[in-house]
Amino acid sequence: YTEKVIKAKRSINSGSNAQLPSQQQHVKDQPLKENYGLAYTQVQLAVVSLIIMGFYCMVMELDEIMEKGLWYGFTGPAFISIFVSAIGGLIVAAVLKFADAVLKGYATAISVVLTGVLSMVLFGTHLNTLYFLGIGNVVCAVFLYSAKDLDRLLC
Repeated sequence: YTEKVIKAKRSINSGSNAQLPSQQQHVKDQPLKENYGLAYTQVQLAVVSLIIMGFYCMVMELDEIMEKGLWYGFTGPAFISIFVSAIGGLIVAAVLKFADAVLKGYATAISVVLTGVLSMVLFGTHLNTLYFLGIGNVVCAVFLYSAKDLDRLLC
């Protein structure tokens, strides 16, 4: 459903009949709500999340916040982690908007492979033989999907 909403053709300021998927069952005579852009919808979700989490923090951690401050414990690495997560969210949104289903599957597989390899390099995680066989499968699948005129070259 999220992908359907993201890819829905809609106009912010025009009077066109572009509809969100959830609005398509409405009768034509009924007035439709104004169509908002995806960024506006994301801001709405963020504001609701901030209100809910702000209330939770006030109820559970108000004493500590008043004593140590709201930003206590946030260091450079914490801000870098938040920044990387935000960039990752934007990349996921771009993949959802512009890629087809097969490419999304390959993007997920490649991200799992890269996560495992980076975990091995950075943290010394030991990967077993099956993981490396999976890496081989992913690399072959991506190569075969993206190769042009592969049948002509091999035959």
